[in-house]
Amino acid sequence: MGYVWRNLFQRKLRTGLSMLGVSVSVAGIVALISVARGMRTSLDRYMEASGASLTVFSGDAADLAFSRVTTADIDRIAALEGVEAVARANFAAVMGPRLGEGRKPIPLLLCFGRLPGERIMEKYRGLLSAGRMPRSRSEILAGSFVARRHGLKVGDRFPLFPVTYLGIAEYEVVGIFDSDITWENGGIVVHGEVLQQKLDAKDSFALLFAYTAPAARDRVREAIGRELTHLVAMPSGEFTQRFTSQMEFLDEVIALITAIALVVGVLGVLNTMMMSVAERTREIGTLRALGWPRGLVLRVILAEGVLLSLVGGLFGLGLGVLGTEALIRWFEGEYLQALYEVATFAKGLFVALVVGLLAALYPALRAANLSPVEALRHE
Repeated sequence: MGYVWRNLFQRKLRTGLSMLGVSVSVAGIVALISVARGMRTSLDRYMEASGASLTVFSGDAADLAFSRVTTADIDRIAALEGVEAVARANFAAVMGPRLGEGRKPIPLLLCFGRLPGERIMEKYRGLLSAGRMPRSRSEILAGSFVARRHGLKVGDRFPLFPVTYLGIAEYEVVGIFDSDITWENGGIVVHGEVLQQKLDAKDSFALLFAYTAPAARDRVREAIGRELTHLVAMPSGEFTQRFTSQMEFLDEVIALITAIALVVGVLGVLNTMMMSVAERTREIGTLRALGWPRGLVLRVILAEGVLLSLVGGLFGLGLGVLGTEALIRWFEGEYLQALYEVATFAKGLFVALVVGLLAALYPALRAANLSPVEALRHE
């Protein structure tokens, strides 16, 4: 092993640059996977926090933005045996209003449409850090991030939309909430009927939350599937499994980045190993003349490539975490959330291992097949 280390660091700059290439590739993989897992997990947690037994939405909606559960559907679900309560919800993403001079704008505001008194709205009672729950259409709750960036306090007026809906031009901030789901703090809770008009969905909501006794959940789910075939009812904790197209898109992006990282890493390490073998042709010839078998030469060169890649990969794991955290801080801790898993780090190291093996294989075969006589004649 000492021989392998010595060979690697005879050209420190070249080896360091190759390790850096592997590190950046692994860091990109770690960052992408961690953010994708974090967002998926936080969405599941958000749905579970509703406390609902089932989440109901349009079965033919490729995206929740197109989901419509009509008032007639809601009435039928509420009347099903085993349903204790229902709660309606809609949502929209809107451009943040202009701020005062010198203030950094919020590019996107998440608006959560809720109706006072329904269970999905009541969850915010336990999240309030100031103020009270809304009682009318003109009252809103502001997430802690929104409140901080806009300098909002309880009692302030907020021009949430550039257009007047239901005769309301400005909304009174009656409460500020702080959620452990970071991107939720970048949102505003507004009366559901206001958001209905904005979305031009006067007789429907995007989602319906159904509350049942635990023993009745599956029975209610089957009844919805049987009587309302255009709707889908899912346990709230499994919500993201339905909208796999968006999640699969993330997985495809990750797979593409992984493939690019693999190619870049292989080319970088291959260049280093080829130059190393070329520079040590006489040395390899001498070792072969002294009795080193081809297999030993092959293993030594492979070990150099793998060791180079794995060390670069280990640095890449740390670089990936640091880069991800820097990205999250750039977003001021909102909108992005990362989840670091052992499997993610294992995948990063596996990519580094594959890079080392693929990149060192040809140079190792070439070195092992060198004729001792020809190698000793090499200048």
